Amino acid sequence: MTTAQTRKQQERQARRRRIQRAAREVFAEKGYARTSIEQVAKQAGLSVGAIYLYFRSKEDLYVSLLEETFEVFEAEMKQLRNRTDIGPADRVRGAWLFLTQWAVSDVEGTRTLRMLSQPSVKKQLTPEVTEATQRGITALRSGLAGLIADAVRSGQYRSADAEPTADMLWALFLGLLEANDVRLNLELNAPGFTESARSALAVFEGSVRASSHIAEAA
Repeated sequence: MTTAQTRKQQERQARRRRIQRAAREVFAEKGYARTSIEQVAKQAGLSVGAIYLYFRSKEDLYVSLLEETFEVFEAEMKQLRNRTDIGPADRVRGAWLFLTQWAVSDVEGTRTLRMLSQPSVKKQLTPEVTEATQRGITALRSGLAGLIADAVRSGQYRSADAEPTADMLWALFLGLLEANDVRLNLELNAPGFTESARSALAVFEGSVRASSHIAEAA
């Protein structure tokens, strides 16, 4: 790649990040439904046409904001796995706590994540955003599986295949997000998200903890 090509690529990446920063501010203020590409363009100081050079649709731009979130997730999983001051099972617990705290602090982010379950969304996404999202989810799944595998090897978790167990934990997290939406939308008299997440972790740990370690986890 020539110097000119490298510079052009850097400029393109910088403008793409500029659009994402503007979009994050507008989505946070107005929410997905009330945000338009025109508003994002105005916030970014660009034309609407310039936005469409980088993103296929509002959905594409919205989902692209998960890229940064997945990078944070991946870094946190790696940091947890390298910790030596706590045991493997507590590292899994730390990963769960991190995810649930993120869900509470970044409500718009959780809505973006849940959008991925909609069958029609993929055709709205550019290959770049699709690939970045696939990489992010794969890295998160791999991070959780690594933490779980460490707990199995240590004897704190009973023998199990780490990857399906990680998928179960991830599905449990997504299910909690959906259940919390139902609770809020219907104003149900039910435990809040944080309490539900704590109970869900206890159920998960009860199913994977080795019998000799159940008592110490209580």
